[in-house]
Amino acid sequence: MSSLRKSSVEDEYWDTSRASAKKNKGFNLFDDTVSVETADELRKSKRLLRSFDEDDDDATDTINWDGTPSADTGAGNVSFQPDSGSMLYSKSHEKLSTSSSNTSLNNQSIHDVVTSYQPKTPQTNDPKKLVEQIQFLERAFDRAKASGGSKVPVDDTVQRIINGEQYSLEMYKSKDDKFALLDRAIKLHDGNAITAIILFIKKTIKPSIFNLELQRRPVAANHLISYMKAHYDLKELEDLLGMLGRNEEAAMLKYKQAVSISDAGAKLKSLDMCLRAHFSANPQLSGETPLLQEHIALLERQRPIEDSDKKAELSGMVMMFKQYPRKASILNMSAVTTLYYCCFYHSTEGENHLACPEAIRKQHQLTDKQFVWTALSARARLKQWNGVDELLTTKGWFGGTKARAVIGFDRVCQILNQCNAPLEVLTKYLKLIDNTEKRLDLARKFKCHNVVIETLVSMKDRAQLDFYARKLQPGTVEARSAAGALNNSSIKWKN
Repeated sequence: MSSLRKSSVEDEYWDTSRASAKKNKGFNLFDDTVSVETADELRKSKRLLRSFDEDDDDATDTINWDGTPSADTGAGNVSFQPDSGSMLYSKSHEKLSTSSSNTSLNNQSIHDVVTSYQPKTPQTNDPKKLVEQIQFLERAFDRAKASGGSKVPVDDTVQRIINGEQYSLEMYKSKDDKFALLDRAIKLHDGNAITAIILFIKKTIKPSIFNLELQRRPVAANHLISYMKAHYDLKELEDLLGMLGRNEEAAMLKYKQAVSISDAGAKLKSLDMCLRAHFSANPQLSGETPLLQEHIALLERQRPIEDSDKKAELSGMVMMFKQYPRKASILNMSAVTTLYYCCFYHSTEGENHLACPEAIRKQHQLTDKQFVWTALSARARLKQWNGVDELLTTKGWFGGTKARAVIGFDRVCQILNQCNAPLEVLTKYLKLIDNTEKRLDLARKFKCHNVVIETLVSMKDRAQLDFYARKLQPGTVEARSAAGALNNSSIKWKN
């Protein structure tokens, strides 16, 4: 009976012990039966650990599950204390408990948090490190924003942009704050800051408000225009210039776009649209409108000439194109180049023909000097010496004719010499140079000995004639002419 009583007492003792153990159960890392409160505490601790860097393992803190700090154990890794219900974590920059960290963030502004959490390493150009710094700054900003902190002051943000430091404009939500940033950057005359801020405002504000405020800030408008030009945002740039009332710039932008088209037909259509939409309707561009009209007229003349000559050259039936093959297309050439082309390949065409040189001269109002120089160069290259005489001969009084060159006979002789004109042709036009010094210099340069001898005799300079005669080859016609002049006693020499 006593043994049964003893067994009953022992069973009651062990049942009580097991119930007490269940009630006062310690934390077991490997136990899956974790209560809801314990799981919440674990998640809070995990988020706390992630908010600090894990680079510095110099010291550790112990945090109890009730949020109170415990004694420092000096351990280097995160560990759990089942008996005391506390947790160790590695310290990053400073020792903070859960409660103290929340309090400090609530009392700090975003600027204070950003400044206090700046990396202590010097700035670097390493892309990986820069990315890490930016991510760290964003995390610090998010924590400060979540804690109810205020914005970074406008002056500080603009200064960070100028200094090339990390910055964020997303915290500025109101229109006044955004344009306060822009006004501060304009006041400091920093183009990079102005461009960065104006692009941010353009992306985050209504176009109507943006356009209105941009009109009040011409400096910012100029920076935005330069940015769009550099990045070839031509459609937006055209709209922006029109909104700002800068019609002349918009017209020239459209003209540049038109002339950059390679296809002649598409370019002609684009130029015509540009003329009607921007130049003809704008009184301020009345001086440039005739120039654009001439450009269109020239292109309209060049297209049929090019098509016709290209077919003639490919057929191989035209001797001119066989003897002098075309080196380039006439399309998109200047008026003077087109004139030279037509003087070279179509010099005999009548005025009703598109390729007539005289018709090109009249339509594009080329000067006499431009026409004579260009036509003379073409005819001299073709060795058309009779054509040169015809070009330089004009009618005088009483039905007579005389030689006349608006560009000067000295330049005529230079062009003829470049085209290897015969000595007789050069001599003819050298004698027409009025200035004796120019005539003598060119005659010596081109080795027209008869012109040199005649010029020295007219100058009555025996010394120079005697010196020049010694250079001539004995027995030649020029040497005998020089000797005859030196022995002529009727000439009154100066020396």
